Amino acid sequence: MIIDAGVRRQIRLQSGLFLVFFLITIALLAWLSQLYSIRIDLSSNERNSLSDETQRLVQSLDRPLKITLFVSPNNQNRDAFERLFQRYIRYQPTIQFESLNPDLYPDLLTRHDIRFDGESLIEFEGRSEKVSQITEANITNAIQRLMRQGERWLVFLQGHGERSPYSEANHDYSSFAGQLAGMGYTVETINLTQTNSIPQNTDVLVLASPKVPMLPGEVDLLRTYLENGGNLLWLADPEQTTDGLERLMDLLAVEFLPGIIVEPNSQLLGLKRVDFALVSDYPRHAITENVDALSLFPQAQAVEVFADEEIWQTHNILMSSDASWNETGEMKGQIRHGDDDDELNGPLTLGLTLSSSRARESGETITQRIGIVGDADFISNSYYGNGANLDIGVNLINWLSHDDNLISINPRPAPDTQLELSKNQQIVISLTFLLVLPALLSGLGLRIWLKRRKR
Repeated sequence: MIIDAGVRRQIRLQSGLFLVFFLITIALLAWLSQLYSIRIDLSSNERNSLSDETQRLVQSLDRPLKITLFVSPNNQNRDAFERLFQRYIRYQPTIQFESLNPDLYPDLLTRHDIRFDGESLIEFEGRSEKVSQITEANITNAIQRLMRQGERWLVFLQGHGERSPYSEANHDYSSFAGQLAGMGYTVETINLTQTNSIPQNTDVLVLASPKVPMLPGEVDLLRTYLENGGNLLWLADPEQTTDGLERLMDLLAVEFLPGIIVEPNSQLLGLKRVDFALVSDYPRHAITENVDALSLFPQAQAVEVFADEEIWQTHNILMSSDASWNETGEMKGQIRHGDDDDELNGPLTLGLTLSSSRARESGETITQRIGIVGDADFISNSYYGNGANLDIGVNLINWLSHDDNLISINPRPAPDTQLELSKNQQIVISLTFLLVLPALLSGLGLRIWLKRRKR
């Protein structure tokens, strides 16, 4: 091919057009990247993204929320803090975020009592909350508390051997109560023999496996509370006493089956006991909608409901497996099904809910909610961290207090980001990088030098 002046002009024209179209393509891609952003988090457990629970929370915001970060330019965590808040804005653009140098705004520090470099202020509907330790869990819990309409009072009945929300004993609820307190609940206890009434601001009353019979006057107070539309969480177990509570059971039309639920499949998971009911499939309900992990209920008992459908709407939310049954004999030796006529085949109901619309004297119509679980151990200090136990416990409280939009919002921390190596692994890595690789590179260099010298 002869390259003359015409061919050169053609080549230059083609090169120029290619350069023009290339620049136009780059500019178009840059413009599209501003309109449509795509982010892919490849880190372990997606620790550089918000958890699914936090995403659901911020996406449910329908009113303005403002976040002010007070952080100095010299704070080494400033960029990390700002990136965290930008993740919230990514899922809810209506969030107003501002990063301020605390040295330049002393009046705001005084007004909001900001004391630390790196502290944030979250404002919502005229209420505000400070967050000193900025993590996703702390930020999300603060937003969650601000979204609640007023205080939520969770009252535990005491005085009859019930589980305590303050005690750190294995069978008590201090860890679970601490989780709820961090989410904005006010946790209190009440002894009816001392107060003679149930406070009107009680959002959820918790009856956790009483061991001593209640007095008739106390049962009267409980019935009055329920007849007025109060919400109740009844956590039972085979050791509880139902003496004195028959009238309460008649009002709710429920009955606890005798014996302990036996689950033969528990041994397949490495458990050496069969008195642990395992739940992996959950009926459709707001409490279990986003629960997909196994939950564990030690020494549980089954519960049945006979409520009038015209009065109560009932839902089974926790069911044992088909292979389970309620063992009424002694839990030792060879345990067999069918030794007693009272033993029923699974699936058996472990937990259920009742709801009813009631009209108050003021003419206001409210929805009363009752939750009954045949196990008081699943949220105890010993077991609340197993599987989905904590999620179910928190979701129960949220549902009973009519905070359905906050169901399953329990941010989990990112996994450990530190690399842990055994001594053998450390030795292998040290020898590889300190001896093997340098020797290999030196040998390659020597070989190249010898070949060049021979030339």
